[in-house]
Amino acid sequence: MKSILVLGATGPQGRAVAEKLIDSGVRVRVMVREPARADDLAAMGAEVVKGDLDDPISVDAAIRGQDGVFLTVAFFNGSHAHGRNVIEAAAKQGVGRIVWNVAGRIQEHDIGNPAMDKWRPILADMRASGVPFTILQPTVYMENFLNPAITREVRDHDVLAYPMPNEAHTQWISHQDTAAYTVAAFEHPGDESMVIDVCGSEDLTGSQIAERFGRALGRPITFRPMPPEEFAGTFPDGMDPAPIVRHYTNVFANPDMMTSNVDHQAALGILPIEPLTFENWVRKYRDAFIRA
Repeated sequence: MKSILVLGATGPQGRAVAEKLIDSGVRVRVMVREPARADDLAAMGAEVVKGDLDDPISVDAAIRGQDGVFLTVAFFNGSHAHGRNVIEAAAKQGVGRIVWNVAGRIQEHDIGNPAMDKWRPILADMRASGVPFTILQPTVYMENFLNPAITREVRDHDVLAYPMPNEAHTQWISHQDTAAYTVAAFEHPGDESMVIDVCGSEDLTGSQIAERFGRALGRPITFRPMPPEEFAGTFPDGMDPAPIVRHYTNVFANPDMMTSNVDHQAALGILPIEPLTFENWVRKYRDAFIRA
């Protein structure tokens, strides 16, 4: 595909995709609410257009003329309508493929968590649209550890805190790997639709993650399960803490919500990439975790 619209490009997931697509030689268009926030992407060669997922007219205009669309719907603040507006416009404009990064795993039934329950109706819209799609269902992001409160505790106290029960283990994935999977999905031949679980190469508990941090930083790091209320308090003012607390309270009550069992080799067989280990991810962001 020669021309791809990237939605959410001023967020960390969409930005990684836009940068990876530009690097691969694709013409990239990004739709953002505040174009000035995408000045760096424009400098890299992206076309920046103003739009809002709540505004179907602006979505339709942004998709016009594109071969593909990358979709991400905000975990806590996104809505079914955001996905529906994109899917309807893509079908109208004859887009060749939508790649949707769910940033989680679509459940078979509602689980009482609005952040996740909105995904099933978006999937239903996708299937009914007739537009070929690839749905990526990543595990939990390594970049969650870049939360300033988390980096500060590692830097100042050699403690890695995260709202993860000790019983949970997860095949952590980086934004870079998810972006690489996205590029591979747009390059994949054929017009079949796919739903693919993707993950990193390591299945780790909180204590094992702390051990990777220690190896990368050259000093012992211990793990602390952070209470959900404390984690919610680390987000910017104005963000509703209730969905965050609810989600992670459910995780502590049911560690299987975070525990993953993805066939990593199967995903690589369909969408080949070079995965990033957790230790190498920490090395990439080492400056955030060391004392000045």
